[in-house]
Amino acid sequence: MVKGINRQVLEIQETGSPYFDRAFFFVKPEFAFTDEKRLRRAAEDALKHPDRLPKTRRKRIRSAWLWAIGSGAAAGAGAIITALCVH
Repeated sequence: MVKGINRQVLEIQETGSPYFDRAFFFVKPEFAFTDEKRLRRAAEDALKHPDRLPKTRRKRIRSAWLWAIGSGAAAGAGAIITALCVH
C-alpha cells in the first residue's frame, strides 16, 4: 500500500484482466486504518465482480426491507386489535 500525503492508495498488480496490468484503489479516509489484507481482498473482489454491491451495502438494504416488513406487520396487527376492541 502506498501512503501519500492526503490519501492511501492500494495497488493491485494482478488484475486477472487481459486488458489491464494494474489497478489503483484510493482508500476512503474512514478506512485508512483497516488491515491491508482486508483492503486487498475487497479490492480483488471489486475487480472480480465490478457490478456487485459491497457486502455492507447489501446488508443495509436487506435490513431496511426487514424493518419495513416488520413495521407493516405491526401496524396491521394494531389495526386488527383496534377494530376488535371497538366492536
